[in-house]
Amino acid sequence: MLTAELAQVVVATVATVCMIGLGFLYAPSRASALWSLAFVVVMVCSSAVAVGSRADLEVLRVIAMGIMLSAPTLIWSGLRALRGARPHEWVGAVTAALAAIALSATIGTDVFPWAFRIAFAVMAVFAGLSVGELARRPERAGGTSMPLAVFSFVVVVAAVASLVAGLFTQSTGDSLDFLRSVNSLGSLAYIICALVTLLFLVRRGVDVRTGTAFDTVAADRLARAQAAGERSWALLYVRIDDAGDVRTVSGEGGFAALTDRLRADTAEIFPTEADIGRVEPAALAVLVAQPATIIRERVRTLLLAIAAPHDAVQAGTSASIGWAGVSEFGYDLDTLMSAARGAADRAAAAGGDRWERAVN
Repeated sequence: MLTAELAQVVVATVATVCMIGLGFLYAPSRASALWSLAFVVVMVCSSAVAVGSRADLEVLRVIAMGIMLSAPTLIWSGLRALRGARPHEWVGAVTAALAAIALSATIGTDVFPWAFRIAFAVMAVFAGLSVGELARRPERAGGTSMPLAVFSFVVVVAAVASLVAGLFTQSTGDSLDFLRSVNSLGSLAYIICALVTLLFLVRRGVDVRTGTAFDTVAADRLARAQAAGERSWALLYVRIDDAGDVRTVSGEGGFAALTDRLRADTAEIFPTEADIGRVEPAALAVLVAQPATIIRERVRTLLLAIAAPHDAVQAGTSASIGWAGVSEFGYDLDTLMSAARGAADRAAAAGGDRWERAVN
């Protein structure tokens, strides 16, 4: 047991350094901050679990174990932040506190195995919600999103199996030790899978023109626009239709060429003062300040450019564009992003190759 716990400490420490150094510091954002916090929580708590096991401090060990079970909640919150939805970070703190209290209060009782199973099941719920968030992305939990999606699904299955086993078998010390071993070994795999997927998402969300995180640049721009009372700013969410199918048909190389072409067309059509950032593998966000009539013409021109056949996909492609203005939704970037993404979803549902303006 202690060997597995020490291995978890080492892996968690390395993963935390990588996530902060290669993720958060490379592209600071709310999503990368939440994911970095998740790895820090796992690193600190796994160290506390190892110390508790070595020093025979059961209270320390179970409290740390309960807090560590909140890590998938932070990953889910970061995925929501990445797509512009409210991240609900408070859920992570609540689940950590409840799990720590429940486990520490039931130490040495017959209730403890069930307290652990329920805490693990709650963690699995958020792992399942993370799969849902990944499935909403253009790659639909494929490609480099697959490691986290697949292992999150495995966590859900393991939680269900644990609850079923608890109903039909009698809890013993051996069964509880086995459950703890599975949790420790599973945490190692989860940490590695999460690191692979989340680093990819962070680094693909970086603005390829300036090398800075789009949301950092855009949030600063919006704050200054609000201070100046400028009302002509709008956020556009430009997403390739049926990106998963296009990726399958064109292959990884063709898909990369297609997204590069999307970025080049957008940069050519919109003015140089517009901020353009890749927020998903097949989606761009454009923050621009121009009259609505001019933005409308640029959006139409962009749709025509995207639909034109090119080397990556000879049959041509289409895109759905959502438009959210500060006059309707204010200057908060997350609110604008969520509204523009929702408008793009409606455009896609209506058949794609069109734009929709978000309404409040």
